[in-house]
Amino acid sequence: MEIVTADWDQWASATFVGARHQITLAAPLNPAIERWLGGLADAEFAISGHLVADLAISATRKSAGRVEADLEILTVETR
Repeated sequence: MEIVTADWDQWASATFVGARHQITLAAPLNPAIERWLGGLADAEFAISGHLVADLAISATRKSAGRVEADLEILTVETR
């Protein structure tokens, strides 16, 4: 698996501070990666000082034995 693109912007609400992340991943297409992507939105993540508040796969593309997935992730600081 490779990270094709990654970017983030600061984000804040009245009560929280965090970031919005946009990440595109690419990998060889196989049943294991499809299962992994299928469970990613419900996965728990251990990130020191942060909480993954939301994770969505906004798009997937399959071509020539590869899959690319666009992720949108909202993290919130827990400090």
